Amino acid sequence: MTIELTSPEAQQLRQMVRSRNDVIFEIVRDRICLREYDEGHVIHEAALAAEFHVSRTPIRQVLQRLVYEQLAETRNGVGTIVSYVDHHAVDMLRFRIGLTGLIADLVPLQVPASLRSDYARLRSLAEGLRDTSPVKDVWGVWRAHHEARNALIGDEALRQMDDMIFFRIARSWVSWLKRDPGLVRALLVQEIAATAEKTESLPASELFRLHAAHLELLLARYGEDNSR
Repeated sequence: MTIELTSPEAQQLRQMVRSRNDVIFEIVRDRICLREYDEGHVIHEAALAAEFHVSRTPIRQVLQRLVYEQLAETRNGVGTIVSYVDHHAVDMLRFRIGLTGLIADLVPLQVPASLRSDYARLRSLAEGLRDTSPVKDVWGVWRAHHEARNALIGDEALRQMDDMIFFRIARSWVSWLKRDPGLVRALLVQEIAATAEKTESLPASELFRLHAAHLELLLARYGEDNSR
């Protein structure tokens, strides 16, 4: 499920960076995050080129970007495969908590009015989720929640780092969702509901502090899992 945000910041950011390659990259990245392409899966250039009706050149560029973001790796004699989630996933979660706290001190002080309508919509979608909802639907809400916050970050390098780390830990989050759908979904709904309420009166920095607190709950629950 893809959720389009309406806030000018989110739309402007998407228009600035979006291209044909970006679209293909985001689709393949989602497949990796959702474990449709699981660890060790060989990503075939020819198959993707045929699927998206492009030459192999843009597909190679997409695969290079996946390798750069450490979602894939190149193996001699094999090609590009989906990287394995290892013990560093929990380290990335801890790093994201610290990064989110840092961002809280750097984002704009006020939430744009348009973001309030985005979160009202996200809250409605989140509260409509059930334990039996497809993983892809829950992931779509989680990712849209990230994109709404990420668009508020004024520093491009910091915004890109926040984005990359989010997707680095996404597969672990999806694994937790599949294992404990009720708990992970409930935490997501609680955070989005609280965020929607805070957009009415509190500065944008509170959105990031709230998210850091949510990540702390995930770390406390799953921190001993290493990668899973």
